[in-house]
Amino acid sequence: MLMAERPAGDVLAWLRSDFLRLVHERMNTPDVRRRIGLYGGDRIPENERNLTDVRNRVSLVAEYEMARVATRLLEEKGLPDLFFSYVVANRFPDLELRDDQGRRGLRVEVKCLASIAEEKSANFDTLKKDIDPRTDFVVVFLWEWKRDGAVVGPGEDRRRGWDRAPEFLRAYCFHAASLAHMRDWYWLNKPPSDLGDGLQGFDLRYGVNCREGTYNQEEGNYGKLMRMWADDFEPVPTDSSFLPQTPNDYLAFRREVIEQGFAQVCHILASEAFPGGRPTRPLRQGGATVGFAVDRTGFVLAFLCPRAIQQQILRDGAADRLFVLSDKYSWSEWALNAGRLYKRTEGKKPKHLKAHLLSHHPDRTGS
Repeated sequence: MLMAERPAGDVLAWLRSDFLRLVHERMNTPDVRRRIGLYGGDRIPENERNLTDVRNRVSLVAEYEMARVATRLLEEKGLPDLFFSYVVANRFPDLELRDDQGRRGLRVEVKCLASIAEEKSANFDTLKKDIDPRTDFVVVFLWEWKRDGAVVGPGEDRRRGWDRAPEFLRAYCFHAASLAHMRDWYWLNKPPSDLGDGLQGFDLRYGVNCREGTYNQEEGNYGKLMRMWADDFEPVPTDSSFLPQTPNDYLAFRREVIEQGFAQVCHILASEAFPGGRPTRPLRQGGATVGFAVDRTGFVLAFLCPRAIQQQILRDGAADRLFVLSDKYSWSEWALNAGRLYKRTEGKKPKHLKAHLLSHHPDRTGS
């Protein structure tokens, strides 16, 4: 498996069920998290531009830590002659498995997504010509900051050194060639409406856009991990090296990433936007969790909770007001008036929702 001598589908299944699972567990140990923590009141920028730089830095360090952790696992499994090397040429992929003679096995591209980021915009834009369908895989870590300065030992009033450190919530793995084939199939079949008399396609180096017959290098949305495929898009690509489960795997990944980010946003709002902090409780409809409630305030994810279910939640008394969030966290506030839904207000970004909650909390307004 490590030297990619088995079919790609078998290697992918093994990576997901065995090797990556162990790597993911190790990524959440204090030994790793202390290296990426914030200490002694350290602060990170809160403006969007510099916050993106911080997230990129965490992603880079996570890549290094994965290589270190994975190599240590190999040593523990009695394979000291195998190690993960860095691709210092700064091209696809990030990591390559090699033996002591330099022979190459698996190759891994590492991506990280911050769960509460409004635009989870890690890109996978490597062209298919640069991907080996036998050896190449994409690993995606979903992470978020966690405040967990736990007591070190019994009776000790000492905390771990960090104030907060990244926690890796989920780890995903894709067959790189199949992911790229799916990405390109979708992109080529969804050209802009203003092509003019041009075409959308590729040259030997990158994707090419066309607007009104004028060509330019694609620099925007091509390869964004959260925009590669859509539900019920047809037809599904076919190719000798394409793993047919890739679109379904991708859609499950995207849905879980959105739901995890939404849950993180709700928990943060509960602790920071309500006096004294509050716990969250799940809002359930039809046996499924569609959101969370804090006191008499509900939060739901729009694609999980259509208007009829929103109305039912309010009618059932599970909440007095409901905030409906999109997958990028634009939001609107809804309540019932004479049994019908009406919109109170709307806005963008969780920080604006936090400010709205703090200024319109019933304890303060009396309403």
